[in-house]
Amino acid sequence: MAFSGALTLTDLNDYLGPSQVCIKPVEAPEMQPNDAQTNVSVENGVYVETSTGSSRARTTLETAHISLNDCLACSGCVTSAETVLIGMQSVEEVRQELQRKGDRVFIATISAQTIASLQTRLGKPYAALWPQICHVMRRMGFDLVLDTSLARHLALRAHVREFRERKAAKMHGAEGHPTLPMLASACPGWVCYAEKAHSALLPFVAATKSPQQMAGLLAKRVYGPEHAGASLSDSLPAPAAGVYHVSVMPCYDKKLEASRNDFTSPDGVKEVDCVLTTGELHDLLVEHNFEAYVPTEQELAAPRPLPEPGSSSGGYLFAILMDVYQTWMKEHPSSTPALEQRTIRSSDYTEYLLRAETGEVLFKGAICYGFRNLQNLVRKLQRETGVKNTRMGRGLNRRGMDEPPYEYIEVMACPGGCVNGGGQMRPDPAWKAAQEAEQAQAIQEGAPVQGWQGTDRRWVQLVEDAYWDGSAPSDNVLGKIKEALSPSALRTWLRVLDENAATMERSLSDSDFRTQYHGVEAPTNGLAVQW
Repeated sequence: MAFSGALTLTDLNDYLGPSQVCIKPVEAPEMQPNDAQTNVSVENGVYVETSTGSSRARTTLETAHISLNDCLACSGCVTSAETVLIGMQSVEEVRQELQRKGDRVFIATISAQTIASLQTRLGKPYAALWPQICHVMRRMGFDLVLDTSLARHLALRAHVREFRERKAAKMHGAEGHPTLPMLASACPGWVCYAEKAHSALLPFVAATKSPQQMAGLLAKRVYGPEHAGASLSDSLPAPAAGVYHVSVMPCYDKKLEASRNDFTSPDGVKEVDCVLTTGELHDLLVEHNFEAYVPTEQELAAPRPLPEPGSSSGGYLFAILMDVYQTWMKEHPSSTPALEQRTIRSSDYTEYLLRAETGEVLFKGAICYGFRNLQNLVRKLQRETGVKNTRMGRGLNRRGMDEPPYEYIEVMACPGGCVNGGGQMRPDPAWKAAQEAEQAQAIQEGAPVQGWQGTDRRWVQLVEDAYWDGSAPSDNVLGKIKEALSPSALRTWLRVLDENAATMERSLSDSDFRTQYHGVEAPTNGLAVQW
């Protein structure tokens, strides 16, 4: 018998299923010599244990449950949380909590990607959709319904501060301090992948919390106590325990992120109590007939929050790039840097290089979306940093490399970024049928047949367009940076966010914005080897 080859991490696709080693061990008492033997059978879908001894006892066995923490502790899979049977983080969980609300303050935070997906699926403008969502959720029992604008801006500001610290540490050769390159930490799929497959890269992953967890901080430490009448100077654990926070995100893996022990206080208070996906929120809204509400003229006229410039995944690279540009211009007002942009294979992997007039490289970064691109990125980082690949058992060095290394990478597990998250709305059947008819016509005319590529890219582009709503950054990234730093509607909006974020930062400590990561050992069970 001959094997054609062994699978390695480089064979990963963008969409993964549970692994054969995705197993939760079950502890069983040790059998004694005189113990009766037992048989387990399935009767009408229920597991029954029958003793073969004199008692012939029959026992209905309790169904085992896999929690999100079990998933985090297992190295069997990477980003397949959406396919794991879980009993929490669901619409039913939210329903039950609302029924026993009591004196608790209920807060919902909804991502911009979620709103864009619902707009596209329902064919509604933001001005009409957002008031309907808020009205129905308040009627359900939520006290506050918020978007993620401020939480995201808090995360970006903290991200920039961490990048400055890392760059200073590298320039001064500080020992034992996190250094560059810095990798974005907002995507839990990427974080789980790094923890389970490439733990040597964890020191390079940003310690800054994601916008979801920042929203949890605001809900538990600011908005909740304020709504309950507590002062920020009061003892916070009690008000925080009286706040139930629901986050609505485009990604199933955000459920895993919220369940991490790192985001739970010693007294058991979570920053985010439950995460719903866009699709789950849609089902909840339909259940409550949300379209029956007609927004008022005042609601329709309310301005829409502007998205952070850069990308529909949060604009992390753009924030870093803009800070480097602004710092250079303050120190060299007569010298304007030039920005070079290079697409590698597709727009999901794009490099950016900021260069001074003298030719000096001021910054090199990239955006990298999707696991196919991510694995190429991992190999490149191994060459640039010389870190050891724990699964392959060897290290790589930078000898022979003649180009500057990356300083920052905006990493997202989904192709197309967060607007294409696994929890987003799928195309309307009528739209899908029209596209299939168009493809069939093209095939008849001799066009090549296109295989299945996940969510239709044309649909993702529609969601992307809804996300920006006419305010999308131009292809000239440097021009967008100048717009954000000069008098403009964008600058005004960013200034408002800066002022509000600074106020929130004064009520929180630096440690509130940071987290940590934990490498997961590879399984050693020989029976679990995948051939």
